Amino acid sequence: MKGKKLKIITGILAILVICLVSFVGVYKQNMNQMQNQVKGYHLTKDLKGYRELVFEVSDATEVLDSEGNIVGNTDNYSDETIASYSYQKTENKINGEENLNLENYQKAKKIIETRLKSLGVEDYNIGLDTQNGTIYLQIPEDNTTDHTVSNILQVGNFEIRDSEDSSKVYITNDEIKNVAALYNTTTTGTTVYLEIEFNETGRNILKEISGGEYATQEESSETNTTDNSTQTENTVETENAVEAEATTENQTEESSSTEGEENSTSETTEEDTQKEITLAIDDNDMITTSFDTAIEDGIIDLSMGQETTDAESITDTLQSTSTIALLVNSGKMPLTYKISQNSYINTDISQDMVQKVIYVIAILVIIAVLFLIVKYRLRGLIAGLAYIGFIALDLLLIRYTNVSISLESLVAAIIILMINYIITMQLLKINEKDSEQRKTEQAEQFKSMILRLVPIFIISIIFAFVSWTKIYTFGMFMFWGVLLSVIYNYIVTKNMLD
Repeated sequence: MKGKKLKIITGILAILVICLVSFVGVYKQNMNQMQNQVKGYHLTKDLKGYRELVFEVSDATEVLDSEGNIVGNTDNYSDETIASYSYQKTENKINGEENLNLENYQKAKKIIETRLKSLGVEDYNIGLDTQNGTIYLQIPEDNTTDHTVSNILQVGNFEIRDSEDSSKVYITNDEIKNVAALYNTTTTGTTVYLEIEFNETGRNILKEISGGEYATQEESSETNTTDNSTQTENTVETENAVEAEATTENQTEESSSTEGEENSTSETTEEDTQKEITLAIDDNDMITTSFDTAIEDGIIDLSMGQETTDAESITDTLQSTSTIALLVNSGKMPLTYKISQNSYINTDISQDMVQKVIYVIAILVIIAVLFLIVKYRLRGLIAGLAYIGFIALDLLLIRYTNVSISLESLVAAIIILMINYIITMQLLKINEKDSEQRKTEQAEQFKSMILRLVPIFIISIIFAFVSWTKIYTFGMFMFWGVLLSVIYNYIVTKNMLD
């Protein structure tokens, strides 16, 4: 008897924990603010509205500054801006005719899809016009949509080059193995880092330049030269004072000698000027530096801003650093695109309507549980708690299997709740009988239940492989719901009622 009570108490406590995690969440301090560690729900664009975008291959030309350096293109600068900065338009198109082909169109589409997934956008529709490379995209509308749109078209051209001569490029995307956004928190604050890991080729190049001419130079050579020059000038002045009657010719020779030594000092200083490299992405310089020591492990950690305790600043820096990482990791875009259409399409289903549906489902669940309690009393209460535990666990499973919630999936959720309720009622009826008969009928019940659910399970698997979001979400909800219902009732509900 004690063992039975312990089993029931343990089961109830486990269900309460699951309910707290699913319905309330688990909060942990992260970068000086409390964040829910439980994954959130993902609504499809049919419930939230969506952004409709059209990307066209850019026909822009390069824009140069007064020194002939490329500062952008005619997509970035208007004629008024170009005139105000004394820039100059060219006839050089940023997308060469030789690059306008099907292979690059398809590669660009694939990179955009990779970036969408890296940014957490799963529910999207994307199409490609193979004739001109135009890409059509629909993505859900939320508070991250603008950030997503502004970054998926970035070229992602990474370079490590000479800080003075931009034509000297040592490392590009081809030498990058992985880029990651990291942060380190101490008692004084948090610092965000961009960690760049190079492949074997990049590692060898990095080792060579970090230990060669871009290594930090000591200034002893320049200091010694300057000291010698000073000593020479003092000697000349002393000799002129002692030999006051020296000829003009000698004075001229001494003056020439001094000027020559000063020129030598100037040349030496120029030769000893520290050479630096610049890390840039899409021609935007991230950092210019030299190397204190040769880097042999092929990894660079770049500090992205100052150490701080401001949570908002840390979040913004981490987001921008993560964006740089995903741009480089997803690959360099073979073509430059421009946004020709960017419009919001409102959904016919409002958030208020969705909330009302959820409230109705919640009320029906409460009524169903109260009915079990009234009819079966203590066993009904235990079965009701097990039923609520099933709902909480199913909601967690939906979130962590990345199933999007659509109107169709809500219909599937209602069907799953009905199936599980019927199973619970059957187990309660069987539980009224004596122990021997109960075990036999429970076995028969689960066998019959599985046979009846097999067709539904098969259909849900078929639906799960359909690319249409409405059918896919319905199938995924049914698949996980049916599977969890069988396992949960056999392991939890049945044992708690025995």
